[in-house]
Amino acid sequence: MGISTDLIYDVKRKLLAKYPRFSSEIAVSNIEFKENLKYHTVATDGKNVYVDPNYFESLSENERIFTIAHEIMHIKFMHMFRLKDKDGKKRDPDLWNIATDAIINANLERDGFTIKEGYVNMPEALNYSAEELYQKLLEEKEKKQKEQQNEQKQEQEDEKNSNKGKSDKDENQNSNEEKLQGDDHSLWEDAFKQQNSKEKEQKDKQSQKQEENDEQQIDMNFDERGEFEDNRKEKREKFKSRREKTQKDLRNVKEEMTKSGNIGESKEAIDWKVLLRREVEKTETIWSQRRSIAENNFAYRLEENDLEDEAETEVMIDVSGSVDENMVKGFLRQLKPLLKESKLQVGCFDTKFYGFKNIQTLKDINNFSIPGGGGTDLDLPVRSFSKKREINKIIFTDGYGYMPKEDLKKENVIWLVYGKKNFQPCCGKVINITEKQLEQLRQIDKSSSIDGLSR
Repeated sequence: MGISTDLIYDVKRKLLAKYPRFSSEIAVSNIEFKENLKYHTVATDGKNVYVDPNYFESLSENERIFTIAHEIMHIKFMHMFRLKDKDGKKRDPDLWNIATDAIINANLERDGFTIKEGYVNMPEALNYSAEELYQKLLEEKEKKQKEQQNEQKQEQEDEKNSNKGKSDKDENQNSNEEKLQGDDHSLWEDAFKQQNSKEKEQKDKQSQKQEENDEQQIDMNFDERGEFEDNRKEKREKFKSRREKTQKDLRNVKEEMTKSGNIGESKEAIDWKVLLRREVEKTETIWSQRRSIAENNFAYRLEENDLEDEAETEVMIDVSGSVDENMVKGFLRQLKPLLKESKLQVGCFDTKFYGFKNIQTLKDINNFSIPGGGGTDLDLPVRSFSKKREINKIIFTDGYGYMPKEDLKKENVIWLVYGKKNFQPCCGKVINITEKQLEQLRQIDKSSSIDGLSR
């Protein structure tokens, strides 16, 4: 099968963010590929969601989310088990399918989806529950049938006979069109029969009072429009809570960044890697606060369907005269394992920024080259970082050059400094690297593979 099941996981993940109130149905729903569906689209039997793989592969990302959401909502609201009204009378299956599809699609569209072509599209369905809309459709159908009967009575017998075939043909065509609209409801009838059989077994085993309770539970009216509205309210409240936490974290970051001072100077017993690791791991540090912000921003981006699954780190390397390739590659071999869960982008600068390169493997480091070797403008790398706050930002430098200007004082940067003593920029925190540790970077074997860094 050419299509990956990862697409299913991705769809469920996005739906969980968009529909927190329906999270239990989304989380436990079994979604699987099935090639022998009657109409080769998507279908549900009330417990499982079945997807034709070729059909699913042909859809865009938004269409995939829409179709899976549509099926899960059928399960959530037990539409296939509500074919019977409270009086025990079976509803018209075709009209019930149209009514339930219309309710779901109108609400999904309100939540930002585009109704896929071929699916029922009735914007007015937002104002109805499934039962209410079904009753409206049933009355319209009965009215139309009555009008047609009255018209036929007024025609001559030969006209009636000639039109009868056409009428029957049109009716059959409309029936087929209804069945072929959107998803596949062909599994509903079997699910309904199984539910009825289950009810009968329960009646044989339980008292009359318990029977009534069970029937009431199965036949209960779901107010779909109310459930969707409650979900929107719950989502807004969760988003507000995350936003408030993010704003609080940002305030803490700003307060901390106004405090000057270094993280610490590396001594022979404690090298720069240990200090940096502590900076990553300690919950009270700026880095950890920034990671907390990233998590909140991730949740926000998830709601906006703009996903970034990885943390990100950007490193700027000072390539002025004091640096050499062996030292840079040794530094990257030591740095990468510390950030193994983060996407790593590395760029070089002197008085010019030379752009970022993606570093994933040891081969990327071996092929990394440094340009130039002129003066140093330390204001430049700070301004060249991505603007998103949640990105971890590191500058590897000897500390000599034009210092960052005061308008950058709130920027979150970690400076790894191997040259200038008492380096005090207006922004960020400083970790000093000793001469001995610097020499060790130069001596690291180029072909070494450390801490899980793959070739």
